[in-house]
Amino acid sequence: MMKTPYRLAAAAALLPLLLACAAEPSDPFLVQSDAGPVQGFAPEGASDVAAFLGIPFAQAPEGHLRWRPPVAVEPWTEPLQANEYRPICPQGRAQLTQSENCLYLNVWTSAERSGDDAMPVMVWIHGGGFRAGNGRLGEAPATGRGAGLASRGVVVVSIQYRLGALGFFAHPALAAEAAASGQPEGSHGVLDMIAALEWVQRNAAAFGGDPDRVTIFGVSAGGMAVNTLMSTPSSAGLFHRAIAQSGYGTWRLPHLSEPRWGLPSARDHGAALIAGAGFDLGNAPSADDLRGVSFEDLNALGTGFWVPITGTVLPDEPGIVFARGEQHDVPYITGGNSFEGTIFRAFATTPGDFFATFGEREQQARNLYGADGETDADTERIAAATLFGDQRYVISARYLAAQMKTVSSPARTYYFRFVPEARREALPGAPHGSEVSYAFGDPGAPDSERYPGADGAALADAMAGYWTRFAATGDPNGDGAPEWPEYDAESDTWMVLDAPGPKTTPGVLKDKLDLLEAVYLERVGGE
Repeated sequence: MMKTPYRLAAAAALLPLLLACAAEPSDPFLVQSDAGPVQGFAPEGASDVAAFLGIPFAQAPEGHLRWRPPVAVEPWTEPLQANEYRPICPQGRAQLTQSENCLYLNVWTSAERSGDDAMPVMVWIHGGGFRAGNGRLGEAPATGRGAGLASRGVVVVSIQYRLGALGFFAHPALAAEAAASGQPEGSHGVLDMIAALEWVQRNAAAFGGDPDRVTIFGVSAGGMAVNTLMSTPSSAGLFHRAIAQSGYGTWRLPHLSEPRWGLPSARDHGAALIAGAGFDLGNAPSADDLRGVSFEDLNALGTGFWVPITGTVLPDEPGIVFARGEQHDVPYITGGNSFEGTIFRAFATTPGDFFATFGEREQQARNLYGADGETDADTERIAAATLFGDQRYVISARYLAAQMKTVSSPARTYYFRFVPEARREALPGAPHGSEVSYAFGDPGAPDSERYPGADGAALADAMAGYWTRFAATGDPNGDGAPEWPEYDAESDTWMVLDAPGPKTTPGVLKDKLDLLEAVYLERVGGE
């Protein structure tokens, strides 16, 4: 297991602080973290919950720390007032305050916790395409989703990580610097996630959590982050269960130093972006020259290449790592939604061009998705979007779950299909990300516009029950819920999450996913 600089720096002071943290707190809103005391508060409408917002887990990665692994925070002595969110990481147009000083996390726990009854910990990793998003789970002082899930007997942690060019950039100048220092190169956003999980290991007990029962879960890019953390040796021992919600793992990723899958190397791509940006840095900018570029200008470099980089902290694409049996051996839940293609327009291609990428299999894809050439433009667009979503997310769930046969821990798959009645005429299926509020057990108040009706509220309760039982034991079953079997490729049984309630179903989208798996295996050449 690779020891990160953060892990090594924090280890020396750990033991005495752990002993202090293990004691039962006299004030549930004042906690001694490994770096100093933290003062939380009771969220509005959740008097049984203690919330702690904006706790730093690493120093600000700005100035000379930009594009370097996260560094341990300096300790403090006076209570840190953890009653408001801190700035979000730099990204595109966003109304919230942005800053490179953004490596903060938030904690929700029971206000009635006991040192003798440690709770499972659930660490939420936000989505946003690795270019956007933040760790907020409802606005302070209510902080709804975090507080709501914590009221079910778990400690909830949400994290932030560097995004876009600040989190997933490579360049020859940075490569030379990393080689000279012996530090990891590229995918600094992933290193941030690892640093946050190290913080959880050191501090979970102080907040009433069990450091031996940590579940990572996330949606979209956050789900891909879960698959990435499952695939990197650097996160070994930092979590014990994993839930990837619409987390792609069979989508092509750039390699650090080699052209691959029709993509340039991440270093070459970074060099080309800088050379074409007009920053007046000369023909061979140094690492310090690059650090002089504002984050606003870096955000404008481009949008399509900011993803975890292989050949560095992530050895290879998750699909390849899983097939080799090199993923972490922990219980795993993964799944997707019935209309993930709501993000299709963000990828700037036409339905016809997208179908054409299937080459000799184009007609088969059109037939399976109802776009056989006799359809109108709207039907073809919906068909292409549905195919896109299935290829990016749903086949990833089935393929990665099947590869868990290479380790001893079980996998389970779900297919989220619920659409509130008021939206069924407008939507062909459950949109990308629509399951998140249900996973948090948060259907909305009955008098709110987003309330999904009694069926939706019941589904939210059921889904949050599965998630929290899984966090507690590694098995989502119990409490009279429909039995959710372990996944195996032969039976291909999924838990379909829909009204009037969860139901196991074999062979979800079988013919479509068989096609998409064949296309994937052709790309990776059976690796």
